Amino acid sequence: MADLVGLAWELTSVTGWGVYGTNLTLELLRRGRPVPVLLKQPAKLELDPVRMGLLAPLVRQQAQLVQQLRQGGKMQPGTVPFPVVKTLTSAFEPMTAGRWFHSDAELGVIFFENTRFAPEALQRARRYRRVVCGSTWNADVLRGQGLTNVEVVLQGVDPSLFHPGVRHKLLRDRFVVFSGGKAEHRKGQDIVLAAFKRFHAQHPEALLLTAWQSPWTDKARDLAHSPHGTGAPPVRDGVVDIGAWAAASGLPPGSVLDVGLVPNDRVARMLGQCDCAVFASRYESGTNLPAMEAMACGLPVVLSDNTGHRDIIDDGRCYPLRQQGPVTHVPAGWGSDGWGESDVDELVAALEAVHSDRAEAERRGAAAAAWVRSELPWTRQVDRFAGLVDAL
Repeated sequence: MADLVGLAWELTSVTGWGVYGTNLTLELLRRGRPVPVLLKQPAKLELDPVRMGLLAPLVRQQAQLVQQLRQGGKMQPGTVPFPVVKTLTSAFEPMTAGRWFHSDAELGVIFFENTRFAPEALQRARRYRRVVCGSTWNADVLRGQGLTNVEVVLQGVDPSLFHPGVRHKLLRDRFVVFSGGKAEHRKGQDIVLAAFKRFHAQHPEALLLTAWQSPWTDKARDLAHSPHGTGAPPVRDGVVDIGAWAAASGLPPGSVLDVGLVPNDRVARMLGQCDCAVFASRYESGTNLPAMEAMACGLPVVLSDNTGHRDIIDDGRCYPLRQQGPVTHVPAGWGSDGWGESDVDELVAALEAVHSDRAEAERRGAAAAAWVRSELPWTRQVDRFAGLVDAL
């Protein structure tokens, strides 16, 4: 068994990558072996004092390692005598600290949406002992390209934070629909907005609660390619103006509330205010961490039946959007195998089903929470990850 493992991974509370890396690190500490060695300084990391205290020695150690690689004020690549886990771009190039820290035993972690790969990218992929994908869809695509070093480890959920007991609605007179994920064409917020406009016309008490902000506000511009006439939301002072976008789409004041960037350890309390959640992504490289967290809280969840979502979809524990048409806007040079365009009519029907039959909605939510707690806790997922490291 490896005694140490280097994590070329930025820990943060405001991105999916960062939440994954944070939980991977904490769970490795809990296991005891292999002991994680941070190779990248955390950023925008907000945790409780105990978790921050556990990570503090790793952060100090990381600063010392970086200092050792600095020569003449510049970083120089170096090799460490233990396995290194590197986060990869869709071209299989290492991100952040993975460019500086190297090992004879390297494991890459990748989430990708573009299914077309250059020959040199696939050649880089073959250099890793293992390439870990965040969804079965990603793994199947790579195996179809001839790669044999591919493994699947899904993301997990912290059941101490995300569980049905956190549901305690304050907005009792509203039917609250949650939708999360950074504003971009890929995540399908335009589909959600078009469906909610029709649903709200029949149910004026409905409120769309959105967590659509991200550090990458430029991504919102590609919503101009929406086939639903919503256009792209305006971006002002580094913030996507969801309220203005909703108003321009014809929704009345007070029908949409955007909560901004929410640290992961506060998400559960926000989900506790909601009656259901909707994720109409056109393509998901992973399983969609916000969707998993909503399911863990016992919310009835509506999911587009495509790409990474298929790892968590089941009729008994969610409301699948089975009608998936071709995605009309594909970036130049990209492959779009497995992508899907959800049907607005079907999404409206799913919202009506949740609204009209609360007992069935609660049953599916409870089934989802039990399944996530059993199959997808971070403890179980990191144990699988650690097994791959040990095999190196």
